Amino acid sequence: YFSDYVHRAFGVPRSNIQLLIDKDANRLSMKRAIKRWLPGLIRKDKTDVYVFFAGHGLASRDGKDLYLLPENGLPDLLEDSAIMRSEIYDVLTEASPRSVIVFLDTCFSGGTRGNAMLVADARNILVTARDSLTPDRFTVFTASAGDEISSSLPEAEHGLFSYFLMKGMEGEADYNADKRITVGELHAYVLDHVSRQALRLGRVQTPQLQGDGDRVLVKW
Repeated sequence: YFSDYVHRAFGVPRSNIQLLIDKDANRLSMKRAIKRWLPGLIRKDKTDVYVFFAGHGLASRDGKDLYLLPENGLPDLLEDSAIMRSEIYDVLTEASPRSVIVFLDTCFSGGTRGNAMLVADARNILVTARDSLTPDRFTVFTASAGDEISSSLPEAEHGLFSYFLMKGMEGEADYNADKRITVGELHAYVLDHVSRQALRLGRVQTPQLQGDGDRVLVKW
């Protein structure tokens, strides 16, 4: 759904979209896309990059390093089977695009969208997981705070964050009706709807934003 959206709304050509789903989203394929495919398309100071990830995340035991789990990632072997979020940021920073917008429908607390936990001692991770500084030119939307779990919306077959993210970008986040949606407007819309829906599910979920709230994301 998101790949279709960035093609239609952001005008990204299909040839400039790398889509990895389920078994295709393994560690090797993700690393190849990040380190080989993506830098080859970036023109310094001219290219806008969009990164979307929906899946599991985990923090290291000290909370300093945040990992995205590929399809074949192992929670008990993070360093060997997962991808550090900072590794993605480093590759993009070196390529020097005009801007980077990252959407992460994941949490790093050790929880899942159900009631299960990825690791037996996830309670410790819930306490220590914390975010890091965002590089210049980056705008980062995340589905929840570091000590929260990202919930799903079963009837829509999406995560809460992904569902309202795309609903907002379709126009519902244009609060002042100026036919433009800024980063700040989108975050306000997602924060309001996700937090209220999560409460109905008996959870607390607070989507986070790092970046320039005045930047225009979509206009028509």
